[in-house]
Amino acid sequence: MSDSTPLPPAQTIVPRLTKAVGCLLFAGAVILGVWQGVRYTRLHLALRHAHEEFAARRYMRAEFWAGRALSVDDRNIDATRLMAEINEAQDWPAALGWRIKVVQREPNNNDDMMLWAKSAFRFGQREMAAHVLKNLPADFQDRSAEYHEMMAGIALGNHDLRGAEEHFGRAAELDRGNPVHRINLASFRLANSPDKEVHARAVKDLHDALADPNARLLAIRELLADATRRHDRENALQLADQLRAMPEHTFADELSCLDIVPTQDRFKAAVADFEKRSEADAQKAIATGEWLNSHRLAPETLRWYPQLPSAVRSSTRMQIVAAEAYLAVGDWQKLEAFLKMGRWEDADFLRRAMAIRARRELAQPWQKDWEQLTDDVEANPPDGFLLAQVVIGWKWRPEAVKLLWDAATKPKTNSVALENLWNLYTETHETRELLRVARAQTELDPANPVRKNNEAFLTLLVYGASSRAERLARAASESNPQIPEWAATYAYALHLAGKDATAQKVMSALPPEALQHPGVALYYAIVLAGNGDQTGARETLARLDARGMLPEERKLATDLAQKLERAAKGASG
Repeated sequence: MSDSTPLPPAQTIVPRLTKAVGCLLFAGAVILGVWQGVRYTRLHLALRHAHEEFAARRYMRAEFWAGRALSVDDRNIDATRLMAEINEAQDWPAALGWRIKVVQREPNNNDDMMLWAKSAFRFGQREMAAHVLKNLPADFQDRSAEYHEMMAGIALGNHDLRGAEEHFGRAAELDRGNPVHRINLASFRLANSPDKEVHARAVKDLHDALADPNARLLAIRELLADATRRHDRENALQLADQLRAMPEHTFADELSCLDIVPTQDRFKAAVADFEKRSEADAQKAIATGEWLNSHRLAPETLRWYPQLPSAVRSSTRMQIVAAEAYLAVGDWQKLEAFLKMGRWEDADFLRRAMAIRARRELAQPWQKDWEQLTDDVEANPPDGFLLAQVVIGWKWRPEAVKLLWDAATKPKTNSVALENLWNLYTETHETRELLRVARAQTELDPANPVRKNNEAFLTLLVYGASSRAERLARAASESNPQIPEWAATYAYALHLAGKDATAQKVMSALPPEALQHPGVALYYAIVLAGNGDQTGARETLARLDARGMLPEERKLATDLAQKLERAAKGASG
């Protein structure tokens, strides 16, 4: 017989267990509810603070609170959008990454897609912007004037004047109540159409817009720019008088009228008048100094600057204007002395860079100071990227390239830094460096078909057949088979892999006119030759435009021509 307490019967255990489990579940639900309530409170408190700080333009604080909101809910769409807006307000390229995240988290929102495209266009990613816009639903494209305005901008960037005019015209049709669209269309025609009748209609449209209080300032600016461009001084003077008579005109508008002052004496008097009027206002003084510098009147800036009140002279931006004038005239000793007196707050890296340039121009030691400066800006993005832009203008290419590669490792500047490197290496046709950039861009944005095509194309040129390059080229081409250059990359990858028949099918799907594009014709000739059509390859190669080709492409063209010539001699022999 056992001494232990007898077990209760099963019919008494089950209700007890059921009750215990119920209590635990209830307690868990209470705890979960409390936790969810705490998270909700923390999230919305952080979002409220973030919006308040953003509205007050306290961007650093706004970013802190938006980050706090994302630490509670890393997929919160409101906080993600706000992060994009905070970065855009400060003109930081990191905004583009946040716009992409917004669309990833809410993929069917056309307004967010438009904002992504705008951000891409703004930060130099025109191909990305075009890709985003073209993937918007057709019905949205058909009814959105803003879509067509953006497509017009992309067409202009691609020197597609006909496409730009079509999109400007469509925007004006879709939103007839918005005079800006009509003004944009008329302005485009004024600047780009050689047809006198088209020009006359555009001038009439702009004159008609002068009756609209909401549009007249934009219209008269364009009319004045056109008259100045055509050296129609009499008309320009009348338009300048009209512009100055509009109460809403700006100080910058008045400065633009200086370009058409009729005589040298009156011009000097007008400049002196502007200098006098802007002396007590730092913003106007800065605008006047920048106008003088941009019109090759830097000596006048340097004569005028010491006469300004000390409060205006001490403005960082005004000191930058004066320093740029010293740079323009090449007075390195005075520039060095001037820079020693200043401290430019957040722009002090620029002051230090100018001082280093002065020492370099004077053949004084400068390398150690430059190394220290680059270390400092690397630790404080986006200063490194901004410094790179400055030294590109100075033709300091090695220094600019290093700064840009450093900026390419920073989240705030990686995308735009890589774009700048792409442009620099494109100018010098450095294929291997372009491939290095393309790989970094693909790693940064692996879903982007433009990046996939670029990496594939350059890999094939540098290293030949590659399974990864073929896979990337196929993905890019299949995302939009109507882009001839992408199809050409894929066809070339197939050719190098020994799949000439498939390569021929890819190229044959393109319109005949596309096969003569500069970036397509060479690869079409290669595919034709690979499929035994030597006559077609020879004819295509004869029409090839070699301008802008990379060295490896020139070698491909030369090798193909020699191969075809040997084949022709063999056939005739």
